[in-house]
Amino acid sequence: MNFPYHPFLVHFPIAFLLGAFLLQGVHLYKSNWICRVVGMWLLGFAAFFSIFAAITGQWELTKAGAIGYDMKVLEIINLHETMGNIVTWGSTLVFLVWVNIFFKNMQDKRIDKLAFAFLFILTCCVFFTAYLGGQLVWVYGVGIP
Repeated sequence: MNFPYHPFLVHFPIAFLLGAFLLQGVHLYKSNWICRVVGMWLLGFAAFFSIFAAITGQWELTKAGAIGYDMKVLEIINLHETMGNIVTWGSTLVFLVWVNIFFKNMQDKRIDKLAFAFLFILTCCVFFTAYLGGQLVWVYGVGIP
């Protein structure tokens, strides 16, 4: 596999999570401006694409492991992998719980505020993960031939 799919796919969960967070914030600010479920479905798309980003990240990790980087780079790679897994499984779990709670209690508006809090946490995690990935590529040259 010569084409690096991971750098291509990681932008989808980042964009969908940021969009979910921003549009959920818009919904909380002005609830009549936007449909209540837009953030939820954007989070679902983010969870879907983050699974593929994590799989292709493992492929890239296998290729990078054969090169033999120094200890500092390996620590950043491990932290990037851990944060990526947190984003992947966290967004999947939050999406599934949000859908379940939403359809059981559609009239409860507290769900929207709770979802916004979890989206904030996931957005912070995904940006930290992206920062680590950027450091790996642009500072240490990981994944660049």
